[in-house]
Amino acid sequence: MIPPGSFWGKLARDPDGRVAAWLSVADHCADVAACCEALLQRTLLRRRLARLAGRDDLDDRQIARLSVLCALHDLGKFSVGFQNKALGKNAPFVCGHLREALALLFCGQAHRYSERVWSILAGDQLASWGDESGMAELIVATIGHHGRPVTAPPQLEDRWWAPARGLDPLAGLAELVAFTRRWFPAAWAAGGEPLPTNPELQHGWCGLVTLADWLGSDAERFFPLGGDDGADRMEAARPRARRALKLLGLDAATAREALGGAAPGYERVRANLVPRPAQARMLDVPLPASGSVVVLEAETGSGKTEAALAHYLRLFHAGRVDGLYFALPTRAAARQIYDRIRDAVETSAFPGLEDPPPVVLAVPGYIVVDGVAATRLAPFEVQWPDDPDQVRRHRGWAGEHPKRFLAGAVVVGTIDQVLLSGLMVPHAHMRATALIRQLLVVDEVHASDLYMTRVLESVLDRHTKAGGHALLMSATLGAAARSRLLAAGRRRSLDGTPALEEAIGVPYPLISSSAAVDREPSLLAVEESTSGKAVELRLRPWIEDAETIARHALEPAERGARVLVIRNTVAGCQEVQAALEAEPAEREPALLFRCEGAPAPHHSRFARADRDRLDRSIEVDFGVGRGSGGRVAIATQTVEQSLDIDADLLITDLCPVDVLLQRIGRLHRHRRDRPAGFERAMAIVLEPEYPLGSKIQKGGEAVATHGLGRVYEDLRALEACRRLIQENPEISIPADNRRLVETGTHPAALHDLASAAGEEWLRHEEHVLGTLLGRGRIASLHLLRTDRTFDPSDGQIEFPSDCKIPTRLGEDDRLVRFAEPPAGPFGAAVTEITIPAFLVEKAPPPAEETEARDVTAEAGGFTFRFGQWSFRYDRLGLRSAS
Repeated sequence: MIPPGSFWGKLARDPDGRVAAWLSVADHCADVAACCEALLQRTLLRRRLARLAGRDDLDDRQIARLSVLCALHDLGKFSVGFQNKALGKNAPFVCGHLREALALLFCGQAHRYSERVWSILAGDQLASWGDESGMAELIVATIGHHGRPVTAPPQLEDRWWAPARGLDPLAGLAELVAFTRRWFPAAWAAGGEPLPTNPELQHGWCGLVTLADWLGSDAERFFPLGGDDGADRMEAARPRARRALKLLGLDAATAREALGGAAPGYERVRANLVPRPAQARMLDVPLPASGSVVVLEAETGSGKTEAALAHYLRLFHAGRVDGLYFALPTRAAARQIYDRIRDAVETSAFPGLEDPPPVVLAVPGYIVVDGVAATRLAPFEVQWPDDPDQVRRHRGWAGEHPKRFLAGAVVVGTIDQVLLSGLMVPHAHMRATALIRQLLVVDEVHASDLYMTRVLESVLDRHTKAGGHALLMSATLGAAARSRLLAAGRRRSLDGTPALEEAIGVPYPLISSSAAVDREPSLLAVEESTSGKAVELRLRPWIEDAETIARHALEPAERGARVLVIRNTVAGCQEVQAALEAEPAEREPALLFRCEGAPAPHHSRFARADRDRLDRSIEVDFGVGRGSGGRVAIATQTVEQSLDIDADLLITDLCPVDVLLQRIGRLHRHRRDRPAGFERAMAIVLEPEYPLGSKIQKGGEAVATHGLGRVYEDLRALEACRRLIQENPEISIPADNRRLVETGTHPAALHDLASAAGEEWLRHEEHVLGTLLGRGRIASLHLLRTDRTFDPSDGQIEFPSDCKIPTRLGEDDRLVRFAEPPAGPFGAAVTEITIPAFLVEKAPPPAEETEARDVTAEAGGFTFRFGQWSFRYDRLGLRSAS
């Protein structure tokens, strides 16, 4: 029970709903303030917040004053309405503690509480710590620590703060303020440099308070409920906070010291690694003390992942970053790269270190840290296997919840988690503040659409202004995208996209580095690789003919070749898979790619566990250690990125040239003896029999099949690729990469193509550019505006509550769960599966229906219903039962 007259801040209940343990408001505030102080003292967040304010650092008194503000984050819990929550059903009334706190603090001079509250808070003294209005806004930012900014306070209700049940809320607040004078005496001493209060710092501060609150609220790991034998809670809170930061890898001091005095090279990435040209050149990239964007352009298979790790270790060693977030375009790509990065960290970077930085897999639905997977038992309850000393449980903190992913030490995840830090979504501030201490690596940056790119640009702006560092990697980045990404934090310094001829003349491979606001980016040319490859390109009008595609894939396989077929759509993939299996029985069935013994395509429309099995299986059949003999695999874009697969022959649907080069990266990827007749790399590119322009409608939109005009909306880019193949039946990789990418994607080249092709193409160009402009505007509307203050009377920064803001534009897919998981086609139980939105048009909102119905087992899979729709799931993946 909570003693009469006591204010609780945290409590736990037994199974019968009775209060089993509790912690006072003041003690909880001590825990959170200690975490705040530790984060500012023992991580780069001190300098990052300073840079957001245009300063180099914060002094100890400023840190103490910020810690006092953090200690006041839960002052709203002193309200009687909040305290009534402990009474359960017997409560006369209840209320929250955020908006109610603002109502008290900004109730207006005429209100009877105003003078007393001002006196309790020593308002004149607080106001003297910085600009008076700015200090008020910092307090508002502090109060908004539950994931959403809280401004525009409601009308104050007297019953919230009037004494009741032996509780005097304002007396409780006065006691907390008195504690802060004991905890942080330097804060209350007169004088000192004023606290910066500009809008960017306010937003960074909001994120830091939120992170400190998440840490200080973890009673299971670090800050147990219950008093400390009458002692001042801060005496225990400070060492607990320091221990928490050390266990989670947020305090990087030990790991940094373990790297030794000399700057690390590739020996810290992988034993016996002989750097390739692009990797070696990365060691020449400057390491500025404050803020940089580096763009690494090199061909697929050139070792960009290892180059990124070397860049991270150099920055980490120099004290420029505290961690790493490695962002991939897809969950499958993140899972694929994860083990490589974990192995580098554990085996090469920090060998022998008892507690190397925890390596987190930041993919929703997975809980994996240091290669060990945990099981979620309840929303906030996780079970780690074989963990008697609770080591994994502590190291796994950041990996247990998606909102905490960016607070990890070394994290491998999707680009979505990064984009969420720049959008008006819950906990964006915490994500953004956690991220600025890390090297942000974005792999396959060319894969983002305009909406995602606009959000990423906003994230990079904030990241670099805070002194953060980013590395963007691509095999096929165009000049327009490179110029925009390098302009992060310096929008007025660059003149935009280079002219076409100038863009073509830029060296490739290339490392571009943008670090100083008043200078143009520096360019580091990379010695051309001696391991280039010649690729023969052939256009064939078979894109609509699944039987012909299957036949021309199977014939080379019968001659011993590993053949990879990449289609633009899942439907096209499934069609060719069905055509393959319909071939006469005397043709060798062992030639078909199999997963757990069952022939299958490789695409995105599989349950998570089955995708893992498919990834592993295709790497066995097409990876660096593949065996001999022919094989055919039918896939979609899921094999374009990150999977280390190596085909003897590639058959691919027509796509933009940058995507085509990415696909070609899976052709002759490794040096090996090839089957007779396949010693030279060849890619067969499937086009339609009809002219692409014939599919342009009166409004300029394109209506075609197999992803032409849908997956790849800009027919200009598809036509440019088709013409490039006609003009260049043989290309050399990487020597021709720059010319091909710019000729096939540069805005001027695409406009010239449309102008020469006729009126319908100009209509299409207008439609495409209008669509892109609209997506850019949508992104701008959704961006987190860190140039706006936490003005308590404003309300402009409040997040929308009536809409879902996506990280990628598109319709809402549906995640369907199975109450009794049926057996999938590859032996694993299927607990949930994602249904693409176009298969369930006008489906009910996710909150209204998530369970599958009428689940019926069938040979090799099962059928089920969702809403009014019926589906089949088997070795071909998910598809409509009709």
